[in-house]
Amino acid sequence: MFLKFKSKKKKKKKKKEKPVAQTLINFPSERFEANGDVLTLRLATVSDIPGLVAIQEAVYNGYAPWVARDFYHELTQEEDRLYLVAVKRDQVIGFIALVRREQVPDLHIANLAVLPVWQGRQVGSYMINTAKAVAWEIGLPMLSLEARRSNTGALALYDRLGFRVQDVIEKYYVDNKEDAISMVQDLEA
Repeated sequence: MFLKFKSKKKKKKKKKEKPVAQTLINFPSERFEANGDVLTLRLATVSDIPGLVAIQEAVYNGYAPWVARDFYHELTQEEDRLYLVAVKRDQVIGFIALVRREQVPDLHIANLAVLPVWQGRQVGSYMINTAKAVAWEIGLPMLSLEARRSNTGALALYDRLGFRVQDVIEKYYVDNKEDAISMVQDLEA
């Protein structure tokens, strides 16, 4: 009875979401190995934003320095940004945010985070090495970043990967007025 009133549900084709903020460079997805696990590094999309916020909350004990609207704003910028995510079986486990700065000819690592259970497994190193390759490809002679003074694990990683301390920026972080360690790596050396 009433069958003629039942709506027929059409199977929706899953639309592949287009990545955004990709005008800095055409970045094809690539697979890489991190301590025996095969991961994918690809362009971030707007649908990745909840995962990016969750990663920050995991890294910063429940606090996300960048909230969803910050990521959305960044991901929808044109020309000077590149956001990449490291993925294992459709779960975002890490990300890197790259910004080409004009006033200082460098590629700035604006944000980098890896889920704590994946830290120490070469995911962050791979993303930073990818940033070096991107900078080199687009003709930028330097990488730069800031890290919290208390983030000794990240500072040690950056040191191992060839970054050097350029400056200490007092009370840089708005949330707790923590100092930032500004670091650079000259890619022409």
